[in-house]
Amino acid sequence: MSKADIRPPVNLKIATMTDLARMLVSWSQRDRPASMLYFEYKGKHVYGTLISNHGYYEMYGLPLWIYTEREVEPEGNFLAYSARPKESVSFVDSIESEPMTVHLPIIRLSEKLEILDLE
Repeated sequence: MSKADIRPPVNLKIATMTDLARMLVSWSQRDRPASMLYFEYKGKHVYGTLISNHGYYEMYGLPLWIYTEREVEPEGNFLAYSARPKESVSFVDSIESEPMTVHLPIIRLSEKLEILDLE
């Protein structure tokens, strides 16, 4: 298989970082721990992950690029998501043992993934 044979995943742009965190946390409880990819592209700071939606009709799965854009780069190495007492997200440098908080590692890429179609 060559690079030309690889089709891009379906883009699913999420409205906010909180929405993205909520989706990643819910997916990670079913399949595997989620991480967040980060890169700069055309002046935007892009945060997202690749997920395969298994059992999509007769296909083996539908590849999704789930992402959001912000005006700033991450202010830490992890995104801390808490649903209680009030839903919140924040960037932190390390994982602390906070009850009811999920930490999503941020993986910084040197450039946009080649297979993504963000035009």
